[in-house]
Amino acid sequence: MMNFLRFGFVCLTTMVATTGQVQAGMISAWGANGYGVVSNAPTGNGYTAIAAGCYNGYALHADGSITAWGGDRYGQVSNAPTGNGFTAIAAANDNGYALKADGSINAWGNDEYGQVTDAPTGTGFTAIAAADFNGYALKADGSITIWGYSGGGLVSDAPTGTGFIALAGSRSSGYALQGDGSITTWGSNINGAMNAPKDAGFTAIGGGLYNGYALHADGSIAAWGDDYSDQVSNAPTGNGFTAIAAAFRNGYALQADGSITAWGWDHYGQVSNAPTGTGFTAIAAGCNNGYALQADTVVSPVPEPASLTIFGFGAIGLAASSIRIRKRKHTT
Repeated sequence: MMNFLRFGFVCLTTMVATTGQVQAGMISAWGANGYGVVSNAPTGNGYTAIAAGCYNGYALHADGSITAWGGDRYGQVSNAPTGNGFTAIAAANDNGYALKADGSINAWGNDEYGQVTDAPTGTGFTAIAAADFNGYALKADGSITIWGYSGGGLVSDAPTGTGFIALAGSRSSGYALQGDGSITTWGSNINGAMNAPKDAGFTAIGGGLYNGYALHADGSIAAWGDDYSDQVSNAPTGNGFTAIAAAFRNGYALQADGSITAWGWDHYGQVSNAPTGTGFTAIAAGCNNGYALQADTVVSPVPEPASLTIFGFGAIGLAASSIRIRKRKHTT
């Protein structure tokens, strides 16, 4: 049986999919600062995507190179791939994934359940994601590949077929978004983690500890599952939201003006210390911390096959919170 007490945050990754230009910017970090996940976030600009594990973070630069920081017990920082040409990043409990322009996947870090050695080989993958001790990948036909820990049906019960467009994972269950915007769930229904809405029209999905979020085409947010810290009942109402991210027991949503809404558990300031203002372009959630990108330039990206946003959770045990926000530079 899996020892859940060993879990850290599952994964969150935020990526940009485009065939033209993307916005590059600076990283804001807040919340719990175990292993320097907040205080050691990189300065400077030119970043196009961010990903958060429980004790480490990754940032994708406009040149396709990866910056890693935080805990390194399993080489999740020191073994991060060098060079450039990467198009997407994902962070799990103690390991990371990177997608190259040819659709091949790099994996590194903890390999206890084959999260690294069982990562698929070959090319043609268009998106990657991670949750706890599992990795997820989509191919161009929308078929799903999952590897790593196989308990609770997380691997064996994953949906077959094609036409899926996004993936997400909580501790106990997985979520897949179909082309019509409907959600497929599998795994274990602990605390209602699999009680996703049955209708269609959703455009993004995210998974917390035992809860999930889905973003509808009208910009509204659906929440379900465990509500221990009001991470479901306090999810924002209304519409106009453009992105979602799920942490341990709190959530983040990005509005059309680039402002961030945060809710749920706030023990480490992961809600109250979320940055204010507008102009943010991407959000990511670690175990008990958050990252956001604030754009200040427009760049031509490394050609990429596709991308997706995925979130998930593991257990906790972090140091005191802090906040480190990289202020946007202004030129005259």
